[in-house]
Formats: sequence, C-alpha cells, structure tokens
Amino acid sequence: MANMNDVAKLAGVSRGTVSNFINGVKINEKSAERIKEAIERLNYVPNQAARSLKKNSSDTIAFILPTIWTPFFAELTYFIQLELQKYGLKLLLCNSQNDYNKELEYVQMAKEEKVKGIITISYSDIDPYLTSNLPIVSIERYFNQQVPFITSDNFIGARTAAAELHQRGAKRLLLIMRRIPKNMGVFERLNGFIDYCKHAKVTYAIHEDTGDSAGFSKRLDEYLLTAYREDIPYDGIFTMTDRYAEYVLHSFSALKWQIPEDIQLIGFDGARSYQSQPLVISTIRQNVSEIARISVDELIHFDKDKERQNLHFLPVHFLPLSTTRKHPSEL
Repeated sequence: MANMNDVAKLAGVSRGTVSNFINGVKINEKSAERIKEAIERLNYVPNQAARSLKKNSSDTIAFILPTIWTPFFAELTYFIQLELQKYGLKLLLCNSQNDYNKELEYVQMAKEEKVKGIITISYSDIDPYLTSNLPIVSIERYFNQQVPFITSDNFIGARTAAAELHQRGAKRLLLIMRRIPKNMGVFERLNGFIDYCKHAKVTYAIHEDTGDSAGFSKRLDEYLLTAYREDIPYDGIFTMTDRYAEYVLHSFSALKWQIPEDIQLIGFDGARSYQSQPLVISTIRQNVSEIARISVDELIHFDKDKERQNLHFLPVHFLPLSTTRKHPSEL
C-alpha cells in the first residue's frame, strides 16, 4: 500500500509539500498537479485519523441512539448521514442500548475532540456532563437552553390519532404504551390522547407496560389475547409507535376479530426500515428528513449565532392506510 513518501518521490517534491497539499494548505500550482497525478497513479488514500489528530479536530459526528431496532431510528440515521455528507462530515453510529455509561463515554469523546459533536436521542441522566461549549444537539429530549432541541408535535399527533379513530366509528379507545423515563415524546403523546378523549367524552383506557423493552412484545401479546378472548372491550387502538402497532397486528392474527373491520388501529412514526418498504399501518407520520436536516444544521452552527431559535417543534400528519376504515366524509 502506497504511503506519503511514495507520493512525494513520484511527484518529485518533499514529504512536507505532500502533507500541506493533503491538509488544504496552498502550495505551488505545478507541484499540486504532480501530487494529484501521483496520488491517482498510486491509489494513495490519506490517513484521515492522523489528519484529524494533527488538526486537533475531527470530521466525524457521533449519533447516539438508544437502539437501532426501530424503523424510525433506522430512517432517521439514513437522513442524518445524508445531511452530514453535504458538509463533508462522517457519521459514527453509537448504539447505547439505553446504557448510561456508554452515553457518558460518547460525551467524553466529544469533550476530547475525538468527534466534532454529538446528535443524541438520550433518556439517561447525562445533564451534569453537558457543558455550554459542548457541540451537542438533542432529539426528543429537552436538556437546557444551551442544547438545541428538535421534536415532533407529539401532543397534536396523539390527539389527532384519537380523533381519527373516533370519527371513523370507534367508540371505546385504548392507548398502548411503555413507560420510558425522560422521554418527553411519550409524555406528550399520552397527554394528547387523554385530552381528546376527555373533551370528546369518549370512553378510553391506558395500557402502560412497565417492564423492559426485550420482553414487551410477549407481555403485550398475553394482555391482548386475554382482553379480547371473548369480546371487544376497545374498538379503537392507538399505539405509541408503529412497532407497537405491529405487535398488535401479530396478536390479532390469533384472535377471531379483524382489523380494521372490528378494531381500528393507528400507530405513530410512519417510518421505514428500508427505502422501498411499503407502509401498511395507519399512522401519525413524523417528518423524519426535516428532523435530520434541522439537527445537522443546529450542530453545524452550534454557538455561532446566539440569536438562533434552537427549539423546534415539527408538525405531523395522519396517514390513513389499511388498519383504519374510511372517514364518513369519504363514504
């Protein structure tokens, strides 16, 4: 494999001149042309890690996720990477698995300038470790006024889901959720659902799971198979995420009731695990590409413009698909 000395020898210049060229320092035009030709002939690839250490900076952004096992996180990662590429930046995907200590390691990396900054979806108590000069952007979790915050309008989204179920004929609504501390999105979706049901005087119930993520699908399956064995206690179900809605669909495949004929179902996210994946579940769609664009933009301009608005609440919309019936206006 060719190294910098080989490039210098072939181009007829010093090693220092090659180093200056690679690091963007202006050099003699003829020398630059010879170095370009030598690099192409030798297929030389500069050592990016060494360049970053020399410049005491990095062209890498750490993206901290609690898990990669959801369509929303998968799609968000895809769009964040596309946005970073526009600025010549790379993505370091950090799957924290909701591990507090792993998240602190990534924060420490940023402080030591091993990464340029952090975009995070964190539900851990890392607040004391965030400083005013740490380039960090938070999605779904509000930390403080210094940390840019991006989220969807979860309250309106959940309220819309309840309204759509009700207006499409559901008379008794059920919210399925899992308790996730520090998750503002979950809290807002819960409040939005309850707000609509109380104002519209709709009968409703909350099924809140307090166990771990790994066993949630099994526990939910047991609950649904028991609750719906003999009759239909709730004919409209709203789940906190599309993944939860997928669990509901799986459970009802073993029951005699049909979706959407007997029970209507709405999820939240409207995201895809892969680009051509067809969406099936009626859902509240988040603008994932816009969340990614704003997150990267806030990180790039971190602490450069004190007048910037760094709190962003993005609109959502209802996407009627195969798990809800037609609205009366469509009949």
